[in-house]
Amino acid sequence: MISLSAGALSVRYSKTNDRLSHTIGIVEGDVFLPFLESVEGTAREPWPASPPMQQLVEETFAPGASPVLLGVGLSGNGHWSTAVETQGDQGLKFDVACKNSKSATGFGSVYRVMAKTEPGKRDGTISMQLATDVGIAEIEIGVSIGHIRFCAEEQKIRIVPHSNPGSILTHRWCYEVSLPKK
Repeated sequence: MISLSAGALSVRYSKTNDRLSHTIGIVEGDVFLPFLESVEGTAREPWPASPPMQQLVEETFAPGASPVLLGVGLSGNGHWSTAVETQGDQGLKFDVACKNSKSATGFGSVYRVMAKTEPGKRDGTISMQLATDVGIAEIEIGVSIGHIRFCAEEQKIRIVPHSNPGSILTHRWCYEVSLPKK
């Protein structure tokens, strides 16, 4: 397992078949309380629901700097990459890209939701509430590049790029998961 934490917020990657899935949650003492779980595809899907990361490393680019998780993967006719970095002690930023060599049916990051979810107070955000032993944790997911959608029936969040998946180019989407400052 590879993980990165910003205060109580943590992302944890683990091997699932031919790729690395991840879960985002809050750490309370020795307990990890997940609220988002990546929806992964299979080796047979050329355009999986979430980026098919097959390699992930932790890098630190300067003395005293926070570590960054860098991942790469291949699927179908797409080359995928991701960078996950901390945003202070309250947030995790995900910067994802896919370079496709043929027209695709879609790109994005899909998450199974494990907490109460509703539209955010700002455009391009979704708010979540997670019950913990010490109360209710408020969580916000915001998109800086792309779009975010919540499907209440499926209990899934989908983050997609602005670009048309039929276009052959590098598609990029960026989002941040944070615990809003009180």
